[in-house]
Amino acid sequence: MKNNSMAMIATVALVGILALLIGFFDPETCTQNQLEGWTSCSAIASQRVWALWLLVGLVVVGFAVSLTRKKKR
Repeated sequence: MKNNSMAMIATVALVGILALLIGFFDPETCTQNQLEGWTSCSAIASQRVWALWLLVGLVVVGFAVSLTRKKKR
């Protein structure tokens, strides 16, 4: 068995995407009044969208690098 770091990173990122989708956060359902100094619901939703795109990028790059390395051999 050979070590394929990029494929492992891509797999972990894929699991992160699944976790983000399971824990879907809708800022419209946030009914609590926001206290001063706390992060707003819309900011949380925005951060989760950025995290999703970052993880998608990691998956694509990780599997692409892994596959190109495999084809070169």
